[in-house]
Amino acid sequence: MDVEIVSIGGEVLSGMTLNSNALFLSRALTDRGFSVRRHTVVADNIPEIRAALEEALGRSSWVIATGGLGPTIDDVTREAASSCFKEKPAELKNGLGTAPGAFGSRLILLPGVPREMEAMFLTEALPLLERSAKGKRLLTRHATLCLLRELEVDPFLRTLKTPDVEIGIYPSYGSLQVTFKSERPVDPEIEKLKKQFPTFFVGEGTVAEALHREMISRNKTLCLAESCTGGAIAARLVSIPDASLYFAGSIVSYSNQWKERFLKVRHDTISRHGAVSCETVQEMVEGLFEETDCDYAIAVSGTFGPKGGSAQKPVGTVFIAVAKRKEPIDIGRLSAPKDRAAAIEFTVQTALGALWRRLIHNTPTFI
Repeated sequence: MDVEIVSIGGEVLSGMTLNSNALFLSRALTDRGFSVRRHTVVADNIPEIRAALEEALGRSSWVIATGGLGPTIDDVTREAASSCFKEKPAELKNGLGTAPGAFGSRLILLPGVPREMEAMFLTEALPLLERSAKGKRLLTRHATLCLLRELEVDPFLRTLKTPDVEIGIYPSYGSLQVTFKSERPVDPEIEKLKKQFPTFFVGEGTVAEALHREMISRNKTLCLAESCTGGAIAARLVSIPDASLYFAGSIVSYSNQWKERFLKVRHDTISRHGAVSCETVQEMVEGLFEETDCDYAIAVSGTFGPKGGSAQKPVGTVFIAVAKRKEPIDIGRLSAPKDRAAAIEFTVQTALGALWRRLIHNTPTFI
């Protein structure tokens, strides 16, 4: 069953607010077998809202509108949508705010405040929508692969494609996600994907989530030494509850002085090879193991610009070291994207992917 999302608010059109509501709804609906066909964004204007809703209802089975239900001067959605309801809609309770939602005549109205919208959709609207859905819905499964590029996976996915299975591939820095949609279970396809890329296959969820589960289940611990990422790897890990069960901490040794003082990196190593070098990240890991009792360690150091870099080590150069205590250190030199934020994300994902392969398969990534 197809669904269209209409986001209402000048703050979204102007770029002042990221449209996280559409992102949340699309993921939630897709995971439950609904097909999201279109996103529309309109300003807080009654004629424009009404026209957008009428057009959406004319082409989609259901329409979900977010925003404009509160008490302020620009909250006009309820008035604009009144003509779209053929009968009095059911009220959706708002347990986190004051503005109730509405459900009826293939139209759902939800508040624009993300936490209110998410709670109302999951507890109030979704059960009603699922009961109203007619016909079969597609089953959706996701599989994450680490450290592989789209072109390395796409040829194999083409061999799995059949008329009754829809396959999508969604790359990001350092990982990619493969989505399978079908009216039947797709476990055979997922098993074939796992068999084809065994050491890169993560499965459901993100690499960080998978590491979280496995580190805890194996009773292993992890410590970090971050330079160029400035604590971003640690932030990714602690965003998941109970990270303290395996994650000991991160030393953000951004300066050379901190690398020497807290990680025991030799001054001579930095002088001869530079802070961004194979030798430095190796000693950063060795320092971590010397100062902690952790089972695994990651160290990163790079130059992300926009200034700096050299002919030998241009902007984007990053060294990553991943190690298991008392085993050889796996060190790699990579070229990150030139954009600073993208370079940090690339480094975070690559480091976590390399740790995954070392933890699960005892396989080095860079050696």
